[in-house]
Amino acid sequence: MSEKRPIGVFILGDIEPENIIPLSKKVEEYGFDELWFAEDYFMISGFASAAMALQATKTIKVGVGIVSAVVRHPSVTAMEASTISRAYPGRFTLGIGHGVPAWIKQMDLYPKSVLSSMRESVTSIKRLLAGEEITQKGEYFSFDRVALTHPDPNLSVLTGVVGPKSIDLCADIADGMIVSVLGGPKYVQAAHNQISKRRGDSKFKMVTYALCSVGDDIQKKREDVRSATAFYLNAMGPTYISDIYGISHETESMIKKGGARTLESAMPDEWLDFLAIAGSPKDCEDSINQFFEAGSSSVVLCIVPTESLAEQLQKIGQEVLPNL
Repeated sequence: MSEKRPIGVFILGDIEPENIIPLSKKVEEYGFDELWFAEDYFMISGFASAAMALQATKTIKVGVGIVSAVVRHPSVTAMEASTISRAYPGRFTLGIGHGVPAWIKQMDLYPKSVLSSMRESVTSIKRLLAGEEITQKGEYFSFDRVALTHPDPNLSVLTGVVGPKSIDLCADIADGMIVSVLGGPKYVQAAHNQISKRRGDSKFKMVTYALCSVGDDIQKKREDVRSATAFYLNAMGPTYISDIYGISHETESMIKKGGARTLESAMPDEWLDFLAIAGSPKDCEDSINQFFEAGSSSVVLCIVPTESLAEQLQKIGQEVLPNL
């Protein structure tokens, strides 16, 4: 019998807080293996949402992915994470990233070096989780005899990164990588190969987010995911992801002409084939399998639009998950 391939659901910050508990129960009820919460500033708290979801469910694994490396002091991030992880052993995962630049700049927290600040944050958090006492003065964070009362050395810390230098850093300091919603299988394979050359660790996780819209009206589902794809392409701009697919120049040109609106109307339809999952349940199944073949350890569906979330959860649970 082949090993089960974990499928999860990624919840964006526009969900109403009062719906987190009932939605979490549905995700588990429909047979998904993982539930991940964004910490989209200034919408919902990643840690609070994860704690609510864990309390409302029985066995499903819950992650925060991602919290910014610079919004909290690493000792506070470690404290928040260890508290949840100790309360729900083996069910919680912490994801840390740079954070959306626009939001970080709104708080006047954008670092001179995103790589240095990430390294300081993640390495300090892992040391604290391991039970160390830290005294040091860093470029971004300082500690004076700081130690957790309740450490948890078993808690996995993943990083959400995109570019080649960040991927190398992830391989050096983290237990896994969280792949952007626009990653696609080709990017997953490139990142996986890069990490494998740097460390031969079979336990290294590659949690892959993917924009997803599934239903019987295939054209409608592609239109739904097109809007979300345009939004994220505009927000991220040309990146290593778009470089891999050879669409950076076109992406940059469309953004200059009119941002997300131009991207939505002008980007070639075939872009959706490698940047998102859209179409029938069979289309969804085939796309998910491509991610696993590329190196994903779990595939986490970012279902759009939000108002169809409950309906799509049921459809995917009934018509896709049994085939995986």
